[in-house]
Amino acid sequence: MSQSIKHILLLGVLLFPVLASAKTHIYEGSGKETYNKKLKAGDVLVIPNGTYADLKINVHGKGKADKPITVRAESPGGVVLTGESWLRYWGFYIIVEGFDFQFAKPAKYDGKLRPLIANRRAGSSSTKALEMCHGCVLQRIRIDNESPQAIDKEYKWIELYGYENFVRFNFFGAKKSAKSVLQVQLKHAESEGLPARHRIFGNYFSPRNVGRSVGNGGEALLIGESSLQHVKAGVLVESNLFQDASIHGEPEVISNKSSLNIYRYNTIRDTSAGLTLRHGNENIVEYNWFFQNGIDGGSGIRIIGEDNTIVNNYIQGVAGGGKADVYRTALGQVAGYSKEDDDDHIDGYQVSNGNVLSNNTIVESAQPVMLSTWYDRDEDSMTRPPRNTTFTYNLVYQNGVQPWDKDWVRGQAISVDFTPNSQYGNEYGLDQAEYEPTFRKVEGNITDAAISNVVASGTQVRPDLQLKGCDAFRTGDIVYPSIDGAGANLAKMREPLTWTDKHKSPQLGPDWLNENWNGEIAGYTLCR
Repeated sequence: MSQSIKHILLLGVLLFPVLASAKTHIYEGSGKETYNKKLKAGDVLVIPNGTYADLKINVHGKGKADKPITVRAESPGGVVLTGESWLRYWGFYIIVEGFDFQFAKPAKYDGKLRPLIANRRAGSSSTKALEMCHGCVLQRIRIDNESPQAIDKEYKWIELYGYENFVRFNFFGAKKSAKSVLQVQLKHAESEGLPARHRIFGNYFSPRNVGRSVGNGGEALLIGESSLQHVKAGVLVESNLFQDASIHGEPEVISNKSSLNIYRYNTIRDTSAGLTLRHGNENIVEYNWFFQNGIDGGSGIRIIGEDNTIVNNYIQGVAGGGKADVYRTALGQVAGYSKEDDDDHIDGYQVSNGNVLSNNTIVESAQPVMLSTWYDRDEDSMTRPPRNTTFTYNLVYQNGVQPWDKDWVRGQAISVDFTPNSQYGNEYGLDQAEYEPTFRKVEGNITDAAISNVVASGTQVRPDLQLKGCDAFRTGDIVYPSIDGAGANLAKMREPLTWTDKHKSPQLGPDWLNENWNGEIAGYTLCR
């Protein structure tokens, strides 16, 4: 017997137990039930194509990295879940894919409204990961056309628990109700002392603004919560598109409330909010696009906390606006609470210290860069300006757009307004800073508009600056390249993400909704 034949026979013997034990299970119900299924490594659960109302799918099991459990629609997008349907999955290495939620509404469990999808057993402990998911994948799902009966409810569409899970290539439609589309929960990570290390990749958060202000609580993505801000979550948020993706009245489309997270290669378009590091330390925001195009309330990146790194981002057309328009800035830091008020309020404003803001491009914005900003916070005092800020090689190109003539902007492209000598005289009254804002380094910045004297030694003011913009990625977005080392290096960035009738960016959203899913990513072409 030849050696190759022996090898084939041996391989067959080794594989036989796996093939014999792994099974394909077919759901045979018609909906309106709670379907519980325990699966083994390699098993596949198929839901036949059709529309199912009030079907609660609960699946658990111990898959393996090389033999995952799969829960899928018969064909991608062929299973429509309506009413109080939900998906619950927990265990190890489970892939959930291909489902289409339409006209869904939240179901109640133990008297509380629950999310449509969660990778945790309903009713299990939120502080222990025993019945949560590890190494699981939620992919190629659509949630859209929220039930009219759900619009006045407060609930999330997805809650993400456990460790090292993926949420990728999904379509999240117009969630008209309050609360976030996706929240990463971290109580178990805090109690067990482990980082969550999820990856949120290639998702489309579609237009959500229906002209109904809900105030706080209408963000697309929330990672953590105020009381868990020091949890080292380690979540990677990469290559997602947020398009008008927060309800009007909510200042944050992405709300970071934990530490050690990375936001990279995302695109935020025409959204009346921005990316806010609301709480937490050592987060990284890099290579992101913000095309706000003057939409009311639109902002860029707001930083609070310590040792955060904001580098190589491109921010265009921030208009500010809204009741609390002081912090609708393209790039900025807010003053922290006084020590006394900070100790009393875990959900307050912590001192910003040691943050790095480098090689960012800010274009044509009403509130461009604000490196130390105070605003009204009811009766609490925001008296501690940012400390030890690094502000280097940023390009602030106004191109004739005049920054707001407000106390906190003062017509400046780069403002540092909150010092002990500030005299606001506005409707909020006066507040007194405890000390001057401090900087670790200010150098290499370039702008074509007025600046604060505080940054004069490290900033070139060139009012005659002329930059040539072009459609460098062939996506219809006019962008301006860096100049003399200042600004974002566009060659290091991926193409801005788009989702229109004419073009959907490759590897964005479900492949069954995106005919261009396997297309080529546009390369950078130097503006000349």
